This record gives sequence, structure tokens and C-alpha cells, in this order.
Amino acid sequence: MYKILLLGLNEKEELKFLSDSSVYEHRGFYIAGSSDRITLSYSEYDVVIASKEAGLTLLRTVKSEQLPAVILCSENEDFEAARQGIVLRAYDYIAGSNWKMIADEALLRLKTELNGSSLSAENLAERIIGFFEARDDSFYSFLQQNAREFRTRGRKCSEKGSRVFSIVRSSLFTDYQWLDLYIGDKIFRTAHSAGDIPAMLMTLFSEFCELYPRHNSQLEELIWRILLYPDGDLKQKTLSAELRINSTYLSTVFLAQTGLRFVDYINTVKLKRAAMLLLDTDLSVNEIAARLDYKDNSYFSKLFRSKYGVTPSLFRLPPDHDFQI
Repeated sequence: MYKILLLGLNEKEELKFLSDSSVYEHRGFYIAGSSDRITLSYSEYDVVIASKEAGLTLLRTVKSEQLPAVILCSENEDFEAARQGIVLRAYDYIAGSNWKMIADEALLRLKTELNGSSLSAENLAERIIGFFEARDDSFYSFLQQNAREFRTRGRKCSEKGSRVFSIVRSSLFTDYQWLDLYIGDKIFRTAHSAGDIPAMLMTLFSEFCELYPRHNSQLEELIWRILLYPDGDLKQKTLSAELRINSTYLSTVFLAQTGLRFVDYINTVKLKRAAMLLLDTDLSVNEIAARLDYKDNSYFSKLFRSKYGVTPSLFRLPPDHDFQI
């Protein structure tokens, strides 16, 4: 059975009937706790049934990604409370004389979701990988629409989110071996809970699309050559000679297919590789610049700062570094 937390109902005489466990048991839920105080931890519950005042306060106080489903209850119809509930991502709003029917429908819908009758982890991962392969920007809205699949709502949902992420990561890093040169584990180290997974997927998608822009088969060999050997000679004339195509034609076709100037793309690849080396090696900034064929260290630092907003030396420091004045 799934766990319910009752919040802020004790002080509402008209809503005290919601404390009757028989209201929920036939739907596979039971009351696991009751409180009139807002806390910061709700991961042990599957749903919070709250008075509209307590529920709205909860939704404003705690990030929705860290909450189970929140159902707002009111003794009377209140359009403004319902509107705020929608904005703050309440699961449902129950009010007025039809509360029993509405509550029953809400719990049935929630139980269906908790039972996993939505997309399986494998099917969800397959769809996500499809967005990557197509470099389809509608992935962001898809992820928002399916946020509940990753939200921490007890161990079951957390395990599903982790499973999805594991499948996506394994598939991408197997099919696109060059990813290890630019991303590695740096965006996965903060994976403390399933609530982090949508943000990590968005970051991974953004990085992937920047490194591997849309193109047709004509440029596939060239782009893979660049991504697999970012430390090599990536001059336009060198690559043109290797591929036996005209240098001017190469830049024209590259711009037409990707929307990027060839030199800008090369700098993007090199700077992303530099960022990886700064985080995962002890090489000095000068050594990294030289390794990536930047002869002028000042120019390298200028390009890096333009892309990442900080100098290479500062980029290497941990986020919580204590700067001494």
C-alpha cells in the first residue's frame, strides 16, 4: 500500500473526515503520518493530502522535484487557490460537495502512476535516446511533461529514474565513444537522487548537441575524425587533404549543414576538451593549451573565458573554493 501524509487538516473542522483511513484503503493507500508543520523531507511518502493553506505553503517552500504528489483540499470552492495550485504543480485540487468522487478519481490516477503503468524504464530510455540521435530540441518539453517519471516519490520511482539514466548513459557512451573525451563523469558526480536526473539529462543533451550538430552522411567521417582526435592537427587544410576535398568547399558545406563556421566548431571542440582536461588531470593550463595546438596562451585563455565565463585557472577550482583576500 502507498503512504499518505496528512498536512494541516487537524485545524480544519470541515476537513477532519479526511483523517478517516477507510477513505483511502479501498484504493491501496493508508495514512502513514499526520502533521500541522512544514518540514523539508517528504521522500518517505507517496502523497501529501493537505489543506489548501498548508499545501500551498508547502509547494512554495519545497521544490516540487523533492516532493511526492500534493493534493490540496478545501471545504469550499476557491478559484484563486486552484489557480495557485496549478502554477505550483499541485497534483490535484479537491473542493466542494463532490470531494468524494474527485478524491477517488485522483487517488485512482495516482495509484496507476505509482504502479508504473506509464512508460517502462526501457521504453522511456529508448524515447530519450531518440531525441539525442535526432538532436531534437523538443526533448526539453518532453522531459518536463514526464518529470513525474523521475521525481523521488519513495524508492520505486527513484529506482525507475536511475534505471532510465543508466540505460541512456550506457547507450550513448557505447555508440559515441568520443563522449568520454569531453564529458566523462563530471556531470554525473552530483547524482545524489532521482530528482537530479532530469537536470543531468538536459545538460548531457545540450553538450551532445553542441559537439555533434545535425549533419548528413557527407560530414559524418569528418565530424567523427574531429571528435575522436581533438588533440591532433585540426587545421582546415589538413583535414581537407586527408578527406581529399577542396578546403573552400569544406567550409561552405560545413556551414550549410550545421549552421556553424568550421573554425568556430573546431574551437568549441577544443575548448570542451580543455574543460575536461582541467577537471580530470593535473596538466597545467599552458600544457593543456599546447596539447590542443594553441600557440598563444593568452589567446587560449581569452577564448576559454569567452565560452565559460571564467579563466581556465578559475574553472579548475571547486565551486565551494574559499577565496582568500
